[in-house]
Amino acid sequence: MGYGEKIRDIRKRLGMTLEDVSLKTGFTKSFISQIENGKNSPSIASLKKICYAIGISISELFEDERNIVFKFEKDDYKVLKNKNIDIIFMASKYANRKIEPLILEFEPHSETGSDFYHHTGEEFGYVLEGVLTVVIGNDEYTLQPGESIYFSSNLPHKIKNRTDKKAKAFWVGTPPSF
Repeated sequence: MGYGEKIRDIRKRLGMTLEDVSLKTGFTKSFISQIENGKNSPSIASLKKICYAIGISISELFEDERNIVFKFEKDDYKVLKNKNIDIIFMASKYANRKIEPLILEFEPHSETGSDFYHHTGEEFGYVLEGVLTVVIGNDEYTLQPGESIYFSSNLPHKIKNRTDKKAKAFWVGTPPSF
């Protein structure tokens, strides 16, 4: 599928008409249609305007996997049982993923490790059960159920359960590092 076909496919899935894209870009419906049908090659600036109008980046036009949908069943999850932490990989079946969604289950008085981790990317964590402390450098953030944290993964960090009860969190990292 060429990039023109992808533009048309995304536009139609969003319920947008050629007129809608025309109004957002200032281009004629005919010009947009010619691009979608592969009869016209737009400049990068024009392509950028069209992509912006339909809510994607230019690079997404050239990624085959962007329009793929995966549904995962419980049996699809991979579980890594670490000392006192279970890591449940929720999307490991999809090799080309851009994010790493996890469920982290902490035993009482456990932590991700005595050493700090740091790597490229970003992380988001949401506590489902129990209380977790996220240590980022010299700062500590205590999270109760329903609370979340978002941070740059290049900062040294680790996660601790300092309580007598189990704790569970939904965690997402990008790019995948496992």
